[in-house]
Amino acid sequence: QKGRTNSMQDRGWIDLHSHILPQLDDGSDSVEMSLAMLYQMAEQGVDVVCATSHYYAKYNSIPAFCERRAEALEWLSSVLTAELPRVLPAAEVAYFPRMEEQDLMPLCIQGTRTLMLEMPFADWTGLQLETVEALVLDCRYDVVLVHPERFCFSKSNRHKLEKLAELPIGLQVNAGSLLRWGTRRLALDLLQMAQYPLLGSDCHNLTSRPPNLKEGRKVVMQKLGEAFLKKIDRYGEWITTPAAEVK
Repeated sequence: QKGRTNSMQDRGWIDLHSHILPQLDDGSDSVEMSLAMLYQMAEQGVDVVCATSHYYAKYNSIPAFCERRAEALEWLSSVLTAELPRVLPAAEVAYFPRMEEQDLMPLCIQGTRTLMLEMPFADWTGLQLETVEALVLDCRYDVVLVHPERFCFSKSNRHKLEKLAELPIGLQVNAGSLLRWGTRRLALDLLQMAQYPLLGSDCHNLTSRPPNLKEGRKVVMQKLGEAFLKKIDRYGEWITTPAAEVK
């Protein structure tokens, strides 16, 4: 990447979690804000960004959500330039009952079976864990649990998360959790516990929740080393690559 000082890897980075699409959820509120966020990402070394807008089944059908997402992506794509990251349509899918019985492919990262799943902000039930197991083992989705550090508010959830981590799933830690002293140790522990450790910025805007993947990567480099960071990058590339392109 011309003009980038990128010592951690030769290629640009993947931001797996963002609310970059304009006027679709509680993230960017305009095309102008989305562009400014993308320029910040490009300056940090990001080449690909997954547009993981919130999906809540109780508010939207999957087709209705995808139609709104396509419209927002069209607005943004019309002003994108070559130096900005490539935007992949995806979704941050909030858990909902019997979701394993639905066709969730339209919500996966485009061209993949990667499902970015947000678990409930409460003590998880056995049925909810069974649903995740079904998504992974029966439906064969490549499930990624987003920001798992935000669910470790109880010993019960921490224990259940450890059980889920025994499945072939990814744990995507937010870069911001690595930057705060109060959550850094937990975030690092979860990355090391994960079979597929992953990072994302979960950026929403330019102020309170800006793009910060570069800073989070620095913490991983300092605390876990370059080899671990390369593993994160390798898994990130794998789960965002369409199956037809995997050699």
